[in-house]
Amino acid sequence: MKFFIPTKKLFKAFLVAILLLLILNILSIFLAINHDQNDSMSSYIIRLFDFNQEANIPSFFSTLQFLTASLLLLIIAFFKKSNGKKHLGWLGISLLFFLLMLDEAVSIHEFLIAYFQEKYHNSLLFYYISLLVFGLILAGTALIYIPFFNHLNKKLLIGMLSSMGIFLLGAIIFESIGNNVFDTYGLSFGYRLIYTVEETLEMLGLAIFINILNWYIGVKMQKISIVLTV
Repeated sequence: MKFFIPTKKLFKAFLVAILLLLILNILSIFLAINHDQNDSMSSYIIRLFDFNQEANIPSFFSTLQFLTASLLLLIIAFFKKSNGKKHLGWLGISLLFFLLMLDEAVSIHEFLIAYFQEKYHNSLLFYYISLLVFGLILAGTALIYIPFFNHLNKKLLIGMLSSMGIFLLGAIIFESIGNNVFDTYGLSFGYRLIYTVEETLEMLGLAIFINILNWYIGVKMQKISIVLTV
């Protein structure tokens, strides 16, 4: 038995999934604010769908997005290599997304931040140090990749940069704001609103990134389908 899943339908599927997860996250926030400690069902829903939790369904979905992006980038890299074109740039980005997928799956950077915060008794110092290191790595990578970006299709370049901008708006700007709000006010409604926007932007940015990769694959390699054989 064979199942054909056209990749061009992934974008709509991701958007629907993001909307559903957003609604369920809002429900979990409502339950958390009005939470009865003895209500096990409310606790279970919060654990499953709250964007601020780790190793739950939204986290799994983001992991799936990173993995999808990594695989699509790998497909493009192999296509470029098979046609005798430069492919290492694509391979490098694929590896980056694979590492981000691992981080999302096992919460590496959250664990390190929590560990050093506890060790040095400073709630924000290590976070800002890690943010600085991440910024330097990002800036260095951008400089290295300037020749790569200069040779990209214009629509592909705009789509990639736009999606990255949306993702980083959530991952850096809103996460920084959220950490400051949490450090001052704790688990307030404002903090819940900020991390909701943060995670939504990250998922939306990844969905757009995957969509533009699908478009590029469709242009260069025609129709790509995932075939599952039983």
